[in-house]
Amino acid sequence: MRLPRLVPYRVALEMALTGDMISAARAYEIGLLNRVVPAGEALAAAQALARSIVANGPLSVAASKRIMRDQAGWPADELWSRQNDIVMPVFASNDAREGASAFAEKRAPVWSGT
Repeated sequence: MRLPRLVPYRVALEMALTGDMISAARAYEIGLLNRVVPAGEALAAAQALARSIVANGPLSVAASKRIMRDQAGWPADELWSRQNDIVMPVFASNDAREGASAFAEKRAPVWSGT
């Protein structure tokens, strides 16, 4: 039931009706994968992606994830207000102040999650 929401309808229909396997390259092409890496490098690539995410503020990451997950069901006239309800507490957080200070001081931030 989720496949037609992730890929074009005709592609989802073909996959469902044939049951055929698809390659990693095809999965990337239709948007089911973010990246394709050489054989044997999947773990290293996943760890690099995780490090990139973890380097960001945890409150910001959580807010971004929540918005991306929930926004599909929001009415168009409420998009900005619902997003603001989620992000404004992040802007008022200790982590927001730490991020600005770290940037000004040209150092890596030390996130507290508060």
